[in-house]
Amino acid sequence: MERTGGVRIVIACGTSGGHIFPAVALAQDLKDKNKDIGILFVGSNTALDRRIFEKERLNYYLLSSNKLPYRISLRTAAFFIKLFFDVLKSFFILLKHSPDAVIGFGGYVSSPVIFAAYILRIPRIVHEQNVVPGRANSFLFRFADRIAVSFEETKRYLKRFSYKAVFTGNPIRVTLLKGSREGNIKKFGLDPDKFTILIIGGSQGSHNLNKVFLQAMAKFGREKTAFLQAIHITGITDYGWASQAYEELGLEHRLFSFLDNIEEAYSASDLVVTRSGASAIFEIAYFGRPMILIPYPFAMSHQEENAKFFSRKGAAIKIDEKEMSAGLMKERIEGLLNNRAILDEMAEKARILSVPDSSHNLALEVLKIVK
Repeated sequence: MERTGGVRIVIACGTSGGHIFPAVALAQDLKDKNKDIGILFVGSNTALDRRIFEKERLNYYLLSSNKLPYRISLRTAAFFIKLFFDVLKSFFILLKHSPDAVIGFGGYVSSPVIFAAYILRIPRIVHEQNVVPGRANSFLFRFADRIAVSFEETKRYLKRFSYKAVFTGNPIRVTLLKGSREGNIKKFGLDPDKFTILIIGGSQGSHNLNKVFLQAMAKFGREKTAFLQAIHITGITDYGWASQAYEELGLEHRLFSFLDNIEEAYSASDLVVTRSGASAIFEIAYFGRPMILIPYPFAMSHQEENAKFFSRKGAAIKIDEKEMSAGLMKERIEGLLNNRAILDEMAEKARILSVPDSSHNLALEVLKIVK
């Protein structure tokens, strides 16, 4: 981050795309408002963080990828030792760059940076992506000047800190250009007349989702699958066996371990089957796509509450992990295939929930605390 006469912002995010992509969206919107603004990212020393920061050509520092154990053990002591050194490093970063504001997007990385900013009396915003706040953010709310939320419902979980809350939505990357469904279908070399299902199984806890979806497709039979096609992001681990399974099914598909231009897949799809991380479902909603959501069961209920919210609003169908089976998956997909009116209604309700101005809203809040 260059030391110019302009505004300087530090953004802390890391360890998952759900934290990083909204942060990148905010940075893009701030740059659109003021090209001279200096933005520095602080992430974790994971391959994902490095990859995204390098791809987006961002200025960044890296802290540890520390995680607080759920139970007291020897790992707890190691956690606090790493935290101590990350706080020291955060002080060094903030003193060196003298930012006008610090924004935290949750996860461990936000903790030392927001705490250091609090001690140094630098204005602070914490953004909460999920309906139910995570452990790191719940701790950080006391140190924040403002708490930006993606869901109005989150305010009731903030309790004594609710007066700090402002509803912004979950920032969506301006690079997610919509384009036409037909044009993006052709980019994948698929048939515009077939019903296209996008399966995003390439994140944490994806194996069971990948497996059950392919088993469900097998239950449809070749006559029914002749009218279907899939774009499937499996993750690295499942790519090999999933590729073989698709060949045996004879289902038209495009398979990826990871997909950079995810917006093209969103646009090409008629239905999305995915976990319910906040960043992903708000991006899908932005494209107005109906969803089948299977919350990751070990995320301290964050994904569970996200899925409940979208399901309650009529934008998604929720399937619990413990109930998920090939038969149930087939039943839910088939029910939507046979009722275009419900699909269209879900798509419209998803679009309403997307808060397309979310990046702009949060950028304005950042500039307010700078002033």
